[in-house]
Amino acid sequence: MPEMLDPEGAEQGAIDRVADLSGLRVLEVGAGDGRLTWTLARRAAFVHGIDTDRERIDTARAETPVDLADRVRFSVLSALELDEPPASYEAAVLAWSL
Repeated sequence: MPEMLDPEGAEQGAIDRVADLSGLRVLEVGAGDGRLTWTLARRAAFVHGIDTDRERIDTARAETPVDLADRVRFSVLSALELDEPPASYEAAVLAWSL
């Protein structure tokens, strides 16, 4: 499993102060190794994590917790390459990707 970078949950707390993602379909741009994706998926109905780094997405896929496997999807692509209607997601998260 990837290194724990936010053991106090400050990152999730900051997101919670901005938006309630409970039960939503979420797009995460810059998903990397999936660390934040899994945190988001514990509240959201579904999270699609995208990143241009194939190696990091491969890690995310391989290390996805079993209990979240049906709530997350990872794709190797940029936000500009996303070929889904905007209404496919109810929220987007771009943490650590700017």
